Amino acid sequence: MAKNTIELPSLLSFERKLETSDALMYSGNWSDIPVHFGEETRPKDEKEKKAPLWNPIKITPRFNRSTQSAHGIDDAKKTEPNPVSSGNDDAVLPQDKDTLKVSFTLRVIGGLGIPFACNKPDFEKKIKECVNQFKGNNGEGLKTLAYRYAYNIANGRFLWRNRVCAGDITVHVFINEEKTPLEFKPYKYSLKNFDENSTNENLQTLVSHFLTGLNHSEQDFVFFKVDAYVKLGNGQHIFPSEEMNMNEKGKKLFKLNECAAMHNVKIGNALRTIDDWYDTEVLIKTINDKGKDATDTVQIDVQDKLPIAIEPYGSVTQRGCAFRHKDEDLYSLMLHWVNDRNDQLTDESKNYVLGNLIRGGVFGGKSS
Repeated sequence: MAKNTIELPSLLSFERKLETSDALMYSGNWSDIPVHFGEETRPKDEKEKKAPLWNPIKITPRFNRSTQSAHGIDDAKKTEPNPVSSGNDDAVLPQDKDTLKVSFTLRVIGGLGIPFACNKPDFEKKIKECVNQFKGNNGEGLKTLAYRYAYNIANGRFLWRNRVCAGDITVHVFINEEKTPLEFKPYKYSLKNFDENSTNENLQTLVSHFLTGLNHSEQDFVFFKVDAYVKLGNGQHIFPSEEMNMNEKGKKLFKLNECAAMHNVKIGNALRTIDDWYDTEVLIKTINDKGKDATDTVQIDVQDKLPIAIEPYGSVTQRGCAFRHKDEDLYSLMLHWVNDRNDQLTDESKNYVLGNLIRGGVFGGKSS
């Protein structure tokens, strides 16, 4: 008798397993970075200073006259100022401060592979079995994912544009109740791969804690506090998150309690930028000969593949691309896995599926 095919549930969701906070942005000086001595974070004479060493960075409105730069505008407008960019938010270090501090927290939550909602018991049972089998007894199967998440903290990817051309960067990671952090120098780690400085002792310690968190039971988690220090130079620009501002003119920057900040979604996106397992055929958006939206595929060279954020279709909206389509998307691979089509799955594919379950989201729909 033929085995029944397990189909995708119409109701299926998973809770996020990397729970990040928003990141607050402060100003200070490179010489004020804490040096940790057990429970003491500074020599006593420094701790007794009344003035705070790290102060919230304010969002500042700017009103400037700017030129037209869009392609294809009428000649009459080319001589006029551009009202869209005349009023924008801005954020800078004070003139007497040379260093940006970015602080956020992260929980790595257990219970991986357990759906939050699922209306097909056969699918729920099978996906749990698949995940547990891949994890292994000690969670060793999750080591690749744990390593890549840890690497994206060590390399400071979460700093985004603030990481570019800094004089120096230091990242401190506090784990659970520990008073002394792990320290990383992000420029010693790559943004293009996960190989550079891979044997670093602090990195391996961080990996082990990520592995513990991902392998925990449903009610447990590992807690991280991350402080990154970026030496940019006195008065230099810093780059908070930009708010979606589709119906108004001007750029609006994100702030919390009058402090410049980065969205938790942006921090999370950086941490899950681990997918370089996609194929070289990429789906792109085009315009057909009737002026309608269409799609096409292009080939990229293997050496041009860079890590992208884990997404069901490998979508990168700022490039107008989907790096996973046809049989390489989340839904195709997940159905292969629960239906034991192991000849169509690699360990890389399984890591990609698990990365999506860690990402979390609503994944239900028709199998077709």
